[in-house]
Amino acid sequence: MTTNDKNETNKLFQSVAIVLRTDKNQTSLLLRRQPEPLQWKFVVGERLNRESFRESITREVAWQLNLNRKSDFLVSNMAALSIDHVETGPDGSPQLIALAFYNVHIYRGAVLETLSRDASNRWVSAAETCQGKTIDGQTIDPRVVSWINKWSVVQPWQ
Repeated sequence: MTTNDKNETNKLFQSVAIVLRTDKNQTSLLLRRQPEPLQWKFVVGERLNRESFRESITREVAWQLNLNRKSDFLVSNMAALSIDHVETGPDGSPQLIALAFYNVHIYRGAVLETLSRDASNRWVSAAETCQGKTIDGQTIDPRVVSWINKWSVVQPWQ
């Protein structure tokens, strides 16, 4: 096994969905409630069986939000950002992560309404996202928030 093969084996491949809704010139991002620990999270997909980043996030958006991938939403063809990143893993060792952020657009108003009625979902502003807390003080996944802020994936004024 070469050094490159070893790095690929230890690399974590993750895609993050930036599910957007625009109302009256205001953009909101969709988060999902995570009970343990209690916080709001983005839809994140881990790449399986050498699928593409886009395929993994399409699969996760369809599964986690219970949407039809052919008629309810569109994942952008290209990632808004794709980057390799090293961070400290749970055991304290360096973890190589390949990240890709994809904008996801919901096709129909009825689907947006269904997502909005689901108590497991919450629409938040870009400013809340960048601050890592909702307007009422609930935590947004600090790991993804740090990535978003580090590479300016979302701007607080959006």
